[in-house]
Amino acid sequence: LELLEAMCEEKQSGVRDLSQKVGLNRSTVNRLVATLERAGYVEQERERGKYRATLKLFELGNQVLHHLDIREEAYPIMQKLAEETEETINLAILDGGQVVYILKIDSPHLLKSSAPVGSHPPIHCNASGKVILAYLPEDKQKLVLPTVLTPFTPNTIVSTKDLEVELASIRDKGYAVDNEEWSLNTSAVAAPIWNNNGKIMAALTIAGPSVRITPQRVDELIPTIQAAAGELSFKLGYRGQTK
Repeated sequence: LELLEAMCEEKQSGVRDLSQKVGLNRSTVNRLVATLERAGYVEQERERGKYRATLKLFELGNQVLHHLDIREEAYPIMQKLAEETEETINLAILDGGQVVYILKIDSPHLLKSSAPVGSHPPIHCNASGKVILAYLPEDKQKLVLPTVLTPFTPNTIVSTKDLEVELASIRDKGYAVDNEEWSLNTSAVAAPIWNNNGKIMAALTIAGPSVRITPQRVDELIPTIQAAAGELSFKLGYRGQTK
């Protein structure tokens, strides 16, 4: 990756220059460049023998941006949800096997959920993570689920069998709850976001301190979060058929 970044800094680069930039010997650079060339990320100018990055990186970047357009569609819905509930609203996606928050609207209260944008909550004990995990195909679940379920609080699910029961319940109910499973004194409720193909795309979450997000209030927030998630899914092309 450092080699590829070095190549992107110049219009064209020779093996000797790249070797000096990244601190690798020329034979190693030759081998890595050959791999990148076979994969279509770089190409060689035959006359001078120098290399340059291709537009494949641009294509990958556009694919990433396409997936992140959900933020633009989600923002007004999240803003309305934040005003209605006065709690923190998070939007999370699965990226590289990890759940990551990509958009957040803070509660106006001083006491509020503090997880920042870009943070990676554990997938097995977080409302967003659990709702995404519940709707993943079984083979993908196995890829992203850690072999050891780390306990973060006394409420964290640490048994694989118990987690399977929990995920089945989430699929049945259509939402997930985090009752101080990731962080003491913090609770949340999340609902799935579907894409136009009926596949899980993201999770929308209402989170806050447990003194406000009580079990009784969770029951009140469930239809609210499901309605907001349904509205966002519809804007993303979902028409009611999950896969």
